[in-house]
Formats: sequence, structure tokens, C-alpha cells
Amino acid sequence: MFYPVFLNIRDRPALVVGGGAVAERKVVSLLETGAQVILVSPEATKALVEHSEAGRIVWHRRRFDLSDLDGVCLVISATDDVAVQSVVASAASSRNIPVNTVDKPELCTFIVPSVLRRGGVTVAISTGGRSPSIAAALRTRIESVITDDVERATDLMGELRKEVHQRFPDSDQRKRVFERIIESGIIDWIGEYDNAAALQRVRQIIDETQ
Repeated sequence: MFYPVFLNIRDRPALVVGGGAVAERKVVSLLETGAQVILVSPEATKALVEHSEAGRIVWHRRRFDLSDLDGVCLVISATDDVAVQSVVASAASSRNIPVNTVDKPELCTFIVPSVLRRGGVTVAISTGGRSPSIAAALRTRIESVITDDVERATDLMGELRKEVHQRFPDSDQRKRVFERIIESGIIDWIGEYDNAAALQRVRQIIDETQ
């Protein structure tokens, strides 16, 4: 059983071992988080080469070395070389560095879920490494639920969060305020309002909450 968690790895070094299409996808997902991506592989896809030439990633054009683990916050092993997979997983685990070995859950201390993002809303789905295809299929289904209106409602709630905390010092009061906003059906009605009108309606709900 894996413990689900979201990590803040912005501006932190993350290592990807391998230079194929799978490694490319992992690099892109890491770049989206703002991580400092280090790639280790004798060869790399055209897109990975372009990322390196543009300075978006650091590419060491060689085979994996134990020193590549120095200072990194996590490792993704995306090579199909079984021997390298084993070495990377063992070395990372011995240093207590989280490691993911693509398609080898037995060589993972963390797994990468299927992710859906809508602005500040992130939904992660995992089957514990047993069936990534099922996770991807569920993600597709959930896409119809996590709409742009969900993103707008989330942004609005985030905008008002500090204001609510200042007005309602008691945590139970704040909970009631947020519950009233959600119970108003904000996700359903926000599409009928522009941002200013939606903000006005939510502030009215806040004012009416005791």
C-alpha cells in the first residue's frame, strides 16, 4: 500500500535515468512542477536534446553513475536496461531517495499516478502500480467532472480564503462559512456569472453566515 502525497519539488534537482520516449514524458511532467531536471543517458530523443540545448534540463550523455544521486530529491528510472534498473533502485533506496522504476512496481518506493490538472486543481489516480491503463481510463472519465467551472470556483475560494480567516478567527466558524459556499452549489452556478458577480454572491453568503 502506497501513501498518497503531493510533493513540492520546485527548484529542486530531480534525476531521470534513460533517454527514450518514456523518459521524455517523465521529464516533461517534472518540468511542469518547476523541478531542476537532470537527465542521464548515452542517447536521448530529439525532444530531450532540444530541452538540453535550450537549457531547460541538464543532460549527462553517459551511463548512470552512483554520483548522479548526489543531492537529488527523487529519481525516475526510465531505462529498459534491467541491470541499470536494479542498480538505480538499490542505490537510491540505500540513500533513502524516493525512486520510481517505470513498469516495475517491485523496484519502486513511490509510483507516479495518472494526473488530471485544471489550474490549481489536481486529481491523481493510482492502482498501486497494478494497472496504469485502468488509472488512465478513470482519469478520462473524471475529466468530464473536473470542468473549467471547478477551476474558477477553486480560484475564487482561494482568493477569499485569507479574508475568511481574518473575519472568522474560530475554526468552526470558518468551516461553516466554507460549507455554506459549497452547499450553495457554487460549482453549478458559477458558470452563469462573471468573476466580479460570482465574488459578490459568495461575499453575500459569507455575510449571511453566523
